[in-house]
Amino acid sequence: MYILQNSNTSAKTRYWILLLISIIHLGCSGDDRGLAPVSGTIFFKGKPLADAAINFIPEDTTGRVAAGSSDKDGKYKLTSFQINDGAKIGKYAITIRAEEGGDSKLKPADALDFVRGKIITPLKYSRPETSGLTAEVARKNNVIDFQLSE
Repeated sequence: MYILQNSNTSAKTRYWILLLISIIHLGCSGDDRGLAPVSGTIFFKGKPLADAAINFIPEDTTGRVAAGSSDKDGKYKLTSFQINDGAKIGKYAITIRAEEGGDSKLKPADALDFVRGKIITPLKYSRPETSGLTAEVARKNNVIDFQLSE
């Protein structure tokens, strides 16, 4: 740090050097959004539920919804900001919805076709107020399974 102590170095130069060091430090410190990985399996009538859309809706209404979709084996992973990054630490109400012949991975432009399918899961699971499904995401690798019935 000789350059910062040298009296020949102008104050402006020292300012820019310190600013650059700070930016580099911030860039290397990572992005801590308070997320934890969340995955699990969704079952309906005892069998894995494929192509279901799952949403974790935070109790704290200022929080961010985490979403995912199940694969052919009923397994899902949640996304908040980047693919499969998980959900924020906290308590959630859960919604799950699957449709016959549907594909929960549709692009928004195809959403109308998805809406037209026959709903496989009972309608109560589509709304946070009626689903009865809750979960708490902790600062760990969370594996949260759901057993849906009629």
